[in-house]
Amino acid sequence: MNKKQRLVLAIFVPVIIFFLTLTIAYYMGVTLVSHSGSLIHFPWDGEDSSEGFYTTITYNPFDWGRTWYIWVLYLTFCCIFEYKLFGNKK
Repeated sequence: MNKKQRLVLAIFVPVIIFFLTLTIAYYMGVTLVSHSGSLIHFPWDGEDSSEGFYTTITYNPFDWGRTWYIWVLYLTFCCIFEYKLFGNKK
């Protein structure tokens, strides 16, 4: 593999893996916010929401408290990939 091919791989593989990681982190960064005070209403439970409370579901892939391990795995994989790609092959 020549230098141009390695450079293309070094750029595109981490970008593709980043978008996959972003999708996974998007679904792992779910926050449920209840506006009723104490009761959280889950819309998939089939309960009636006419009692005046509701839940807001927000997705944040960069909520570091919930998704830090996903990003650490991504960085670890990228570092290992780059090291193996550009390592000295004697």
